[in-house]
Amino acid sequence: MKTSSKIIIASVVGILFIVGILWWAITESNKPLPGQAISDIGRDHVSDISGIKYNSNPPTSGKHFPIWAKPGVYDRVLSDGYLIHSLEHGYVVISYNCEKKFQISNFKFPISNAYAHEGEDVQNNPTATESAAPLHRMNIELKDPTMSAFTPENPPAKEVELPSSFSSNECKKLVSELSSFLKDWKRLIIVPRLNLDAPIAVTAWGKIEKLESLDKEKIKEFIAAFHNKGPEATAE
Repeated sequence: MKTSSKIIIASVVGILFIVGILWWAITESNKPLPGQAISDIGRDHVSDISGIKYNSNPPTSGKHFPIWAKPGVYDRVLSDGYLIHSLEHGYVVISYNCEKKFQISNFKFPISNAYAHEGEDVQNNPTATESAAPLHRMNIELKDPTMSAFTPENPPAKEVELPSSFSSNECKKLVSELSSFLKDWKRLIIVPRLNLDAPIAVTAWGKIEKLESLDKEKIKEFIAAFHNKGPEATAE
């Protein structure tokens, strides 16, 4: 083969390669982001969320506590006041409700209906003194005045008891499957949620994805899209 022919072939291959890269980049940039967009309702710090009504369940923005939850698997329900602050720092929260029917590996597990605790009407005073309802007031003991977050090893006091369905083998298997995502992403929280209207919900700041079954591919896409992309950049 003549040198000129080789040059032409190499040039054509190079051009096709560049066109392919450009086509892939354009396709990826135009691909819709996973989840549903939820309006941003602010990020002020308060110590009591009794009178605050959020615009999604679980919430994806709004007034929250000055203390946040760090990565890991939590064995108890955490107040939205802590979790929203984590979302602000670019965390992704996976909430699960084992009182809902969910699916793992094509096996369905029927679970009873969950009970709910809902926020009251919005009030002008976000630090209301009435805090009889659980999970509304920041209750963690600040042993260190510089403490700004907690971990699964030193969580807030347990405020509500989880139903027995959360101790079932099926639920434990679900949590184990969800925990596998912690190997690849640092800012990730897995937490039980009683008033969730779906078996699984994945949230980031301003985004939510609810799932009726354990769809690990969808969860992976959601985490990859929003991990460490909250409105407040932090070094942790």
